[in-house]
This record gives sequence, C-alpha cells and structure tokens, in this order.
Amino acid sequence: MLNLQCSIPYQQYADYLRQIPELFARGEGELIYSERNQVRRIEHQGRVFIVKRYKRVNAIQRVVYTFFRKTKAARAYLYAQEFRRRGIDTPREIAYMETFSHGLFTVGYFVSEECLWREVAPDLRNRQDFDRELGHAVMQHLVLMHSRGVLHGDLNLTNFLYRRDDDGTYHFMMIDINRSHFTDGMPTPRQCLRNLVRLTHRRDLYEFLIHQYADLRGWPADETVRQALRLLDRFEHKLLG
Repeated sequence: MLNLQCSIPYQQYADYLRQIPELFARGEGELIYSERNQVRRIEHQGRVFIVKRYKRVNAIQRVVYTFFRKTKAARAYLYAQEFRRRGIDTPREIAYMETFSHGLFTVGYFVSEECLWREVAPDLRNRQDFDRELGHAVMQHLVLMHSRGVLHGDLNLTNFLYRRDDDGTYHFMMIDINRSHFTDGMPTPRQCLRNLVRLTHRRDLYEFLIHQYADLRGWPADETVRQALRLLDRFEHKLLG
C-alpha cells in the first residue's frame, strides 16, 4: 500500500508521483546522493522533481512510524511549510509518500522542487583560507532562524545553500530539515549553542563562527567560544563513544 500527500499546485502530477517507488527500484533519474538515504533528480513533462528516499526502517521503527510518530518523509513535508511560515527559505515541498507492508510502514519518500544554489561547505569548511564574509552571513542567518524559533535538527554546513546578489546580499536555503524543532520565540542561550555544535569539526572555523554568532547576539565572545568548544568536545567524545 502507498500513502501519497501532494501539495495543491502539483495535484496534476499525483498519478506520476505514485510511480516513484518503482522509478527508484529501476534506477531512473540522476543519482545525486547515496549514503544512508538516496536522492535522485527526476524529470517529467518539463518538471524537475528532487526525490529523497529514506533508508528502510527496522522492525521497531516500523511500529513506531505506523502508530506513534510521523515519518521522516512526512516531517520533511510539514516542516518545509513551517519553515516558510516563519520566514526561513527551504525548497518548496511537492509531495511525500509512505509505503506499507502487512499494515506497517516500510519506506518514505519526500519530493521537493529543485534549488540550484551553491553549497556553503566548499567555501567554508573545505577551504584553508575560508570565506569570512560568507561565514559572517551564515551566522546572521542563524541568528534570524533562532529569533524565529527554528532549531535545524542537522545544522551542518552541507545543509546550507546560498546565492549572493551583485550588491553583496546573501540569501540562504535550508535543506534536510526533517529533524528540526520549533519554539515560541527565541530559544534559550544553551539551546542555541547546542544547536550550533554540528556546524563543523574544524576548530579554527568553528571558533570563528561562534565568535560571529556571539557578537551578533551581544554575548561575551571569548566566554561563548569556550562554552561552545566544551559542547563540541562532548559531542565528539559521544560520537567516538
């Protein structure tokens, strides 16, 4: 069984979208990402669909996602709406699909519009002399997100897309948002710092970004960096676990 939720502007493509599990099984479209999850770029009737297939869940997760919790695909779709409602850009949601076997959830798919903006990571994390102007703009955007109660659930630099206007203005688009959290108003300072811990494991870049964030919030920069580094140490220790 397949459950499809499709946004109103794309209702005319509903029959085609129902075929996506089969298209993935045949390896159709351009494969643009393949690790735990898989992302394909699929074209149909002049439209481009970016489709993310989440990894197959285990037996316990099948029960949890069937009866107790929204699937990652459903959250990606709903959170895209919530991000934009709060004034934070993300590729527009088109649809999500959930497949079921013997009454239990198995695999989820999320479909969005294509965004051709550049990834932030190559210009920050991957460059020895990283782009400090871009780094400052990233932290301005994070202060904006926090001020609107948005805590991205996987806040690493690969999940920021950006473009820069001729006048130097930066614009950002957030992706991979299905693990995000929302608050009424600004989260607590500790929530904000904990949210930043996944930005990068590169220490010189991390310290620079935290310093920028502290300045923008009017916090004591040196103390904020020390607190953030302690949080990063604990996070990395847990990863090595």
